[in-house]
Parts: sequence; C-alpha cells; structure tokens
Amino acid sequence: MVFHTKFSLQSFLKQVHKLTQTQRNSITQVGFGHLLQIPSHVLRRTQLIELMETWNIERQSFIFPSGDITITLLDVVLILGLRVIGQPVILKEDTPLTNLEIEFGSSVQNRFITVDSLKDRLESLGERADSSFVRVFLLYCFGTLLFTSGNGKVDSRYLLFLEDLDYVSSFAWGAAVKEDLHECLTQWKSKRTNSVRGCLILLQIWSYEHIVIGRPKLLDCPSTFPRVCRWESSGRQYLPIKFDELDHTQILRILEPTSEEIQIDIIKEIPQEWYLRSEIGTMEEPINIESERCMKMVRVYNLEQEEKEEEEEEEEEEEKEPMMQQKSTIFVLSDDDDSNSMKDLKEEIFELKAIVEEQNKEKEVMKKEIEELRILVEKLQSDNMLKENSISDMKNKIEESRILVEKLQSDEMLKENSILELERIVSEYEFDL
Repeated sequence: MVFHTKFSLQSFLKQVHKLTQTQRNSITQVGFGHLLQIPSHVLRRTQLIELMETWNIERQSFIFPSGDITITLLDVVLILGLRVIGQPVILKEDTPLTNLEIEFGSSVQNRFITVDSLKDRLESLGERADSSFVRVFLLYCFGTLLFTSGNGKVDSRYLLFLEDLDYVSSFAWGAAVKEDLHECLTQWKSKRTNSVRGCLILLQIWSYEHIVIGRPKLLDCPSTFPRVCRWESSGRQYLPIKFDELDHTQILRILEPTSEEIQIDIIKEIPQEWYLRSEIGTMEEPINIESERCMKMVRVYNLEQEEKEEEEEEEEEEEKEPMMQQKSTIFVLSDDDDSNSMKDLKEEIFELKAIVEEQNKEKEVMKKEIEELRILVEKLQSDNMLKENSISDMKNKIEESRILVEKLQSDEMLKENSILELERIVSEYEFDL
C-alpha cells in the first residue's frame, strides 16, 4: 500500500553531515548526540503498513496471534538513545505565546513553524554553534525525524522547552516521541488516511528488534548503541511478513540491555521494574502500573484463552463482517495489488538512489581531500629536498672558506718569513758597510 509522509531521515542526515565538530558537541550537550550517529535507512513502506494494521486502539499495542506487545520506554531508549526519564514534554493549549515563538514568526492564530524556514535558518547560521543554532537544529530534527506532522510544520510550543538550554536534557524526550507515535498510529487506524506521521524509523527498527524474521542483517561494527545504528540499511526487498500468522518463536517480546548498554547513564537510570512500562513518568513522580496492565504487554495466550476468544469471535462474526468490508473499502487505494507493489518498490528505489547519490558526493569530497593531501605531501617532500640541497651547499661553502682561510694563513706566514729574511739581509748589508 502507498502512503505519504513528511518524515524524512535523508533530510535530517543532510544537515547532520554539514555540522562542524563544535556544533556536534553543542547538540550532544543537550542530550541529542546519539541521533547524530543514525545511518541512512530506507523505509520499508509495505511492511510498515502491514504492521500498523495490527495496531489496536483500545489496547494501544500490536495484536499478534500469540499475544500483544507495545512500544515500551526501554525500547525507545535502546533504539534512539533518547532519555525517557525526566520532566514530561506536554504541549498545552493554554500556554501563552512566548517571545521566542514570535522571533520564529509564530502568532496566537498560527503557532507553527515550517520545516523549510528552519532549513533556511540553518543555512544562514553557517558554522555558528550558539544557542540560536541549537534551537533551530532541534526544531528541524523535530520536524523531519521525531515529531513529524502531515503538513511539514513544527509546533512552535516546543520552544518553551528550549528556552534554557541548560535544562533541555532534563526532559523525557524519548517518552514524548513514543507517545506521539502512539497517537499517530491511533489516528491513522481510526481515520484510514494515506498520510502517516510520527517517528517512523523508531517503528521500523522496533519491528526489526521484536520480529525475528524478514529483517535485515546486523552490521559487524563496534558501535551498537543506539540500536538504530546496528541494522543494515539496504533497500532491497525481503520476504513479506505475515503478522497475522506469527507464532511465539518469531517474536521477541522484551528487549534486554546488553552488559555494555546497561552502563550507559540514560539506561542505568531506568529501574528494572520499568522495563515493561509504556506510560510517561518521572523518577520524582512515578506512575503506578496495575499488574493486569503490565501483564497485558507480554501476555501469551494459553489454550483456554484461545478457546474462549474463538467462541467470542464466532458470536461476533456477523457483526464484524460488514465492519471489515467497510474497512477494506476505505483503506484500499487501488484495486490492483501489483500496481501498489510497484509503487512501493518505486518509492523505495527512489530513496535508495538518494542514499547512493549522497554517498557518491561524500566519495567525491574524500577524493578531493586525498588529492589535496597528496599535493601537500609532495610539496613537503620538495621542500625537504631543497633544504637538503641548501645544507649541502652550505657545507661546501664552509669547506671552501676553511681552505681559503688556511691559504691566507699560509700566505701570511710566507710574508712574515720574507720580511724576516729581508731584515736579515739589510742587517748584514749594514754590517758590511
């Protein structure tokens, strides 16, 4: 199935590649440094749509034959490397318009900032790494990666949390991303639109981590955190996953931090009893989770439960059938499945081409840098040769000077001897007289 989205990992990465080391340090200081490590990924649109079909609005989780699982706070911190414990990020309708919002062109009637205008601001800031740069870059990150909307705009109320950069890292940004993605899934499932918003890379990598079939290969690299960095980003087609036929051996229900990950501060601060939590909370004001709710996230249906559900399904079959027919009518964008598959493939090929072009540009830049280094080395070698020749010439001149001095000294001695001899002759001549 085809869908449209303003989520654009490639746009975000293009800006990341332009950052200086000082700018990277500024972003890292406010808690978003791990996002700068994300590699290129191609969205697997068909798989994402089929996964989204399993989303249950009431349970806020994905429903599979062997049980239902949801996106937990631990999932988010492991996949994106964003903090999930801290002060909540909540956009309130009655929040007064701030001076920062006005500076970005927002008003009471229009509290949005276009992603295009943020891109222009980044270009105008150049290599500056001050507070203005940090705010603009983070808003651009929100609009292209973390909190993508359907209209290519960012809510200006996020600036309220970016006023004092010393406190930006104290907010639970990862929890806010998860909550926003839940809302996006719920909205899509209820309205059946062809526009999808939210952090889709989180959803895609979540499926890689939890569904053990039909996924790319793990990369053989030392950097495995965040986990979005450890998966192959190839855009090639994989075997389709039939989510309605998955058994318990094909699903990894709970992600466990590795021995290296458990030492990372934003993971270390999460109590182990929170590993199944999906609700937003803070260390200061934890949320009590009912055992039934907690078990729901990892529930495995036994035979009695399955029989009971089968009976309920049979009783409701007549009511569900017309609903399913209506759902199909709304959702299907084309009657030609092959046409839909081709459109999906074209979309993925287009994104893959963009990745290849970007890599080719990087190669050209590297070639130029290597050529400049080669020229510099040759110049240094040439300078060294000149220095060696100069030293040799100096040695020769010194030797010539030494010989000349010795010659002069010899001539001086001859002169002295001659003078003495002349004085002797004159003396003898005077004696004879």
